[in-house]
Amino acid sequence: MGVKSLGQRLKASVDDLQRARLVERFGALGVTPIGAVVARRPVRIGGEIHRVIIAPRHGVATLEVVVADGTGSITAVFSGRRSIVGIEHGRAVLLDGVAFAERDRLVILNPAYTLIAPAAAP
Repeated sequence: MGVKSLGQRLKASVDDLQRARLVERFGALGVTPIGAVVARRPVRIGGEIHRVIIAPRHGVATLEVVVADGTGSITAVFSGRRSIVGIEHGRAVLLDGVAFAERDRLVILNPAYTLIAPAAAP
């Protein structure tokens, strides 16, 4: 770590540092950045779970998982599920599916998912 990067980190906001950490971590996996996802195209994205919500959707319980990678966020919707083992706040995950726009957000309905081992502490 150089002096210049240390100075930049000391002046950066917590949100900026969080975004940079996520971009660095998931950029190395060779997945599509969430900020570059195009609706109605198959996509493989990676990110960290920021929110888990159980919400009714057309009368059926669904698990909504908001995933962010520093370039944007996307909501994975698992129909008929109230929980999935391993899907929890702060966990890294890869999602495969077709994204679509719903209101003002990107959504992937029932994506295939892969849990990623926690990052090693520096």
